[in-house]
Amino acid sequence: MPVYMVHGFRWPRAGFTGIRVYVVLHNLEEAAAEYIQQPLTTELINESFQKTQPDLVSRLPDLRFIEQYDPYDESSNTVSQEYAYVASRVLTIPEDGSSEDSGLNIQDCVEQGSGLSQDQTEALEELRNRLAPGEKIGWFMVYNGDPERYYPPSNDDSEEEYYDEESYTDEKSVAHSETMTEPSTPQSYTTRLTRLWNRMSTS
Repeated sequence: MPVYMVHGFRWPRAGFTGIRVYVVLHNLEEAAAEYIQQPLTTELINESFQKTQPDLVSRLPDLRFIEQYDPYDESSNTVSQEYAYVASRVLTIPEDGSSEDSGLNIQDCVEQGSGLSQDQTEALEELRNRLAPGEKIGWFMVYNGDPERYYPPSNDDSEEEYYDEESYTDEKSVAHSETMTEPSTPQSYTTRLTRLWNRMSTS
């Protein structure tokens, strides 16, 4: 049940540049937008970043995605946290409070700093500006009681479906992280984003 010291920023799940919108717009059909630390989802987002943010991720080779999750918390909020974490550095903290990665204690890790070069710091700041404008970059302590958190395939055909009068068919709610079908006529990135935002705001 790891406790992580994470250096990076929070990536909101909702919003124009949030995780849910990113997953849908980039057609990551098998990704779990509600839990991006799940191994397959991490792999898919990393591959997507290599295509969409190549100028930045090439300068951040240790980039990781971390989630906060308590499997014993049965409240509705624990199923999907409001934020995940995009981290340039992740230290796993064992029970004695030292860092498995460096043998330092928590205070030493924070005082040591991010360990990033000036170029890497600038890359992380630009990635933050693209994915989570307004979020601070710094250290966060994050608990995750089940890092790989199994997601069974869904066979529930009773989920509410959404339709519109134009080109989308059999479109699942973004809140359920299902696949959005492509429109039959080309649309610009901005048009697709606006349509998706309006749909999320009214659902």
